[in-house]
Amino acid sequence: MLDHEYFWPLNMKNEIEVDMSDHWKMEAEIEYCVPCGYANLAANMVSELFQAAGPALAISLKPGHSGAFKVTVDGQVLWDKKESGRSPHIMEVKDIKATVANMLESGAVIQTS
Repeated sequence: MLDHEYFWPLNMKNEIEVDMSDHWKMEAEIEYCVPCGYANLAANMVSELFQAAGPALAISLKPGHSGAFKVTVDGQVLWDKKESGRSPHIMEVKDIKATVANMLESGAVIQTS
């Protein structure tokens, strides 16, 4: 037996069981309006958030309707089109990205009013 072999925990079906929940430090949800064609905007936001946090951020997409575009990270709403009345501009997307990077780095949850 080689000393560099890896041993993975196997279940009864010989499938690898790895608990990834310990690897995610934060969770994000992006709700977007499907009929409005916001899928590209949601995909862009996924890309920006992944650049900010990498695999430390579990990102979920939630198809919606009625003009929805909402970005929530660890329970904090960072953007809501219903409140702002519009989709975020590119610089606002970059600001959201920076906020997420700062949240991850500090380990703190931001407060919103």
